Amino acid sequence: MLRLLGHYVEVACKGDPHTFVSSGFVPASARQRTPSQPVSTPSIVKIDQGSTGQLLVTIQSVKARSYELRYGPVPASGATLNWTTIVVPSTKPATPVNNLTPGTTYTFQVRAYGKLGFSDWSDAVERMVI
Repeated sequence: MLRLLGHYVEVACKGDPHTFVSSGFVPASARQRTPSQPVSTPSIVKIDQGSTGQLLVTIQSVKARSYELRYGPVPASGATLNWTTIVVPSTKPATPVNNLTPGTTYTFQVRAYGKLGFSDWSDAVERMVI
């Protein structure tokens, strides 16, 4: 309704910007939009044991479109970590990570995806699977 009234005032002013502004309306070109901000880096709040070979990862929610969770077994010293990455659409409920090897310690990291791309990876969290 207000938008229609604004259009009416714009037409009634016959292109005179001083008259338009004196009506109390702000020209669309004068409105400032807040520029998009980079998405914050989320964190892993906790990792709980699920069923055998499963861990439940709880991710701190930030204003993001989705998240990426990566994990891999902790390597022997000097070895490169072999990451597996999964897309997480929502932080609720906890994200189940399945088919893990019992008795193995895994490292987890998460990052958020927003309008301007990905955040940095979170600090690593380690947990042994039972």
